[in-house]
Amino acid sequence: MSIVTEYDWESDAWTHHTAEHAARAAWRAAVAAIAAKARANLPECNGRIDRAEKMALAGDVEFVADGTAKVASQSSGSTVYHVVGGHCDCRDYEKAPHQLCKHVRFVHPKLAV
Repeated sequence: MSIVTEYDWESDAWTHHTAEHAARAAWRAAVAAIAAKARANLPECNGRIDRAEKMALAGDVEFVADGTAKVASQSSGSTVYHVVGGHCDCRDYEKAPHQLCKHVRFVHPKLAV
């Protein structure tokens, strides 16, 4: 009989899915590349870009079939913002430089680069 005092999920053959890890790594790399381009092109928006990057990595968005998106608020678990055609209904949208709030940056990253 033995006692397990430590367990490494990453090396377990039953839980280690190489394709899934590769896809996740590719997703993280793509998000980082887009965020880096946005930071370089719009340095006045770096804080919003950082928050958009965190949202992207956390998966806090739902893309709807009609082309809109619902983005969860980071400050309130019950609030959802709607992004439609580059416009967001959050309070920061109007005052954000170039009207690129973090929600729009996440849904339409090409607008920021």
